[in-house]
Amino acid sequence: MKRRTLAALLAAVPMVAVRRVAVRFAVRCAVGRSVGRSLGRSVRCSVRCSVRLSAAPLLAALTSAALTSAALAPAVSMAADADALPDVHFQVVGGGSHNYTYSAVEKPFWEKTLPAASGGHVTAELAGLNERGLKGPEILRLMRGNALDVGMGVFAFVSGDDAMLEGVDLPGMAPDIATARKMVQAYRPVLEARMRDRHGVHLLATVPYTAQVFFCREPVQQLEDLKGRKIRTRGRNMADFISALGGSPVTIPFAEVIPALQTGVVDCAVSGIGSGNSAKWYDVAKHLYNLPTDWSIGFYAMGEKRWQRLDPAVQRFLQEQARVLEDRLWQETGRENDFALACNTGQGECRIHTKADMQAASPSPAERERLHAIASQVAGEWGKRCGAECARAWSGSVGQALGVTLR
Repeated sequence: MKRRTLAALLAAVPMVAVRRVAVRFAVRCAVGRSVGRSLGRSVRCSVRCSVRLSAAPLLAALTSAALTSAALAPAVSMAADADALPDVHFQVVGGGSHNYTYSAVEKPFWEKTLPAASGGHVTAELAGLNERGLKGPEILRLMRGNALDVGMGVFAFVSGDDAMLEGVDLPGMAPDIATARKMVQAYRPVLEARMRDRHGVHLLATVPYTAQVFFCREPVQQLEDLKGRKIRTRGRNMADFISALGGSPVTIPFAEVIPALQTGVVDCAVSGIGSGNSAKWYDVAKHLYNLPTDWSIGFYAMGEKRWQRLDPAVQRFLQEQARVLEDRLWQETGRENDFALACNTGQGECRIHTKADMQAASPSPAERERLHAIASQVAGEWGKRCGAECARAWSGSVGQALGVTLR
C-alpha cells in the first residue's frame, strides 16, 4: 500500500474508527512478538509479517469506517445546521381553511414539518385567510407593513394595478397542471424581482389550486355552446377570455354563486373543479365543461423587511423548507384535481370530495387548437396593457417555455 493512499484514507476516517483499528492492530502485533520468540525469530521479522498479514483487514476496516463516515455526514451536517438555528416563531396566514390542501399540506407543514426539521427552533402558528377575516387583496399590504410574518395570496386577487403579476397564470395557456407548473417555474425570476422591488415582499413558494372550469345549468358539449351565456368569472384576464369565447362575463362573489345559478342571474360559473364540489355547486349546476381557464396560482411570501431581519441561517432553512412545501402543494393539487373530476361526475375513483352525477364534456383536439389561438390573442392584449417591459419579460420566460410570442 502506498503511504499517501493510506494517509488519504486515514484522513477521511473519524478518530474513533482509527482507535478501534489501532487496537486490533496492536493486539495482532503482540501475538506476533510472542510467536516470534517461541520460534526463535526476531521480533522485527514477526512484526513485519504481522503488518503484511494485517494490511488487507486494516484497509477493509478503514474503508468501511470512511464510507460510514461519508454516509453519516449529511445527517450530521443537518443536525448541526438545525442546532445552529436561533429560536424564531412565525405568525402565518394560509389559504382558506375550507380548501383541501390547507388541511392536507399547509397545516401539517407549518405546525409539524417545519418544527421537526429545525429541531424545534423554528415554529409557526397557522390560520386560514377566512379565519383572520381577510378577503385576499390586502395580503401584500399586510406583509409589507409587517402586520403578519408569512402570508398566502392568489396573484389574480393581489395584482390590482400591477398587471405584471397576472402573467404567471394567463387564461387558456395551461391545459394541465404540468404545463401550469412549467409556466410558473419559467416566470418565477420575474415574480421574485417584481414582488421584492415593487411590493416589498419576498417570495417563498408558489401555490396552485385545482383547474378553474365551467359549472353550468344547461348542457355544454362544445366551445360554441358557451356563446351568449352569462358566466361568473373573476379578474380582468379571465373576463377577456370569456368574452373571446363569446360569453358574457359577470362578477359575483363566490358565496353568491348558488343563488345566482338558481335564479338564472348566471348560466355558468367558473371556479376550481374541487372548490365547486366543496361548495355543492353540483346541486344547481348539472353540467361540467372541463376546460381549464387557469389554475388560480398563488404564493407564500414574507415582507422583505422582515426577511432581511432574519438570521442568515434561518433564511437558508426557510427557503429550503419552502421548496418542500411547494413540491407537496403541486403534487397534492394534481391528485385532488384528478379525484375532483371523478367525484363531480360520479365516475372513476372518488376521493377527497363528494360524489355527484354531473355530465362532463371536454374540448376536442380541433377546439384546443382554436383555444390556443384565443389564449394567444388574450395574452397579446394583456401584454399591451402591461407594457413593453412586461411583455418582454413574459416572452423571454413563459413565452419561450411554451413557444408563444406576444403579438
